[in-house]
Amino acid sequence: MAFNFRVVRSDDELVIYDVYYDSIGVPVATHVSPTYVYGENIQELREQLELMLEALDKPVLDMRSIGHASGGGGQER
Repeated sequence: MAFNFRVVRSDDELVIYDVYYDSIGVPVATHVSPTYVYGENIQELREQLELMLEALDKPVLDMRSIGHASGGGGQER
């Protein structure tokens, strides 16, 4: 299952989540918790931050709509 970082509107906040997609590119789930920056070195932290910055240039997703277009389940557990 493909995923990327996306800005998601949740409870009147904008939060960055790992968003997972089905085989045709429809968002079907998010990670349970918002994304945080992690890595084993500075370069890995930089790469994570760059991917998160790319999410700011994409349309904001609404948490309530993730997983409903294709009958998915929303947040992963």
